[in-house]
Amino acid sequence: MAAALPESHHGTNATDWTSVRNILLPLDGRELSKVAIPVALGLAQLYQATLHVIYAGAEQVAPEAKLAQLGVQWEDLPGAVIDQAVGLPPEAILSVEQALPAPLIVMCTRTGRTPLPDLFGSVTEEVLANNPERIVLVAPEHSRATFQISKIVLAHDGTPAADCAITPAAQLAARARASVTAIHVAAPREGAPKQSGSLPAPHYVDQPQHEWPSWTAEFSARMQAMGAPASAINFKLLVKGGQPGSEIALLANSQKADLVVMGNPGDWQRSRCSLTRVVIQTSGCPVLLISAHRSKQPVT
Repeated sequence: MAAALPESHHGTNATDWTSVRNILLPLDGRELSKVAIPVALGLAQLYQATLHVIYAGAEQVAPEAKLAQLGVQWEDLPGAVIDQAVGLPPEAILSVEQALPAPLIVMCTRTGRTPLPDLFGSVTEEVLANNPERIVLVAPEHSRATFQISKIVLAHDGTPAADCAITPAAQLAARARASVTAIHVAAPREGAPKQSGSLPAPHYVDQPQHEWPSWTAEFSARMQAMGAPASAINFKLLVKGGQPGSEIALLANSQKADLVVMGNPGDWQRSRCSLTRVVIQTSGCPVLLISAHRSKQPVT
């Protein structure tokens, strides 16, 4: 089921609280870590943000030596700043994130082998366990020579925790002049969302003539109130039944999306974040996670 938002200009006047001023790019010298470079460069240009290359080591070394250790050259990272934090890589990444205003981490999901196929690398797992405010994850299988955004998929499960992803997706689309497809996967057999303020899916997923029109109107109204794109931006809402992770990834692949945006519940456990892992691993594009607990609310 598809629905277009009614005409509104609310999104164009929303406070730009999601602006990114600093892009954090962790590199460890391995080839797989470099797959995040085009994504970091593209986002730095889009946001007009400063690109920070994060190097973690036991000793302070000269910038040229750091780049050599990371396997990159200055011309690969135009305008970048080299940040060094002594300590383990996850601690280094998180300390730089906390020190810089309006940060966005961009990193590969793994740079080596993982003990289990459904896990990310140990550094990525620890960073996610500390609930970064905003992070873009790039699976090695989704590497691209360049990164530009023309199509965005916004995942929303009907809970207030997922609202945190709406405004970043809307404002990113406005910057990139990209289209946005919001997808809600209704799985009524699993029961209604338990979070207060949730918008439960109708019981009759396959009978849109009953409850879906009013539900879609309410869902769209909520998205507009949170800064969803106005009619000036190509935006549509899709409602599907099935397994959320698989359906989101299927849509991203079928539309050849450049980015998936979704909320991060902040409790990074395998059992509770399997949906997020499926999307990151199989969507065919980078995924931007917005922390539901750390994100600031827009000023109205």
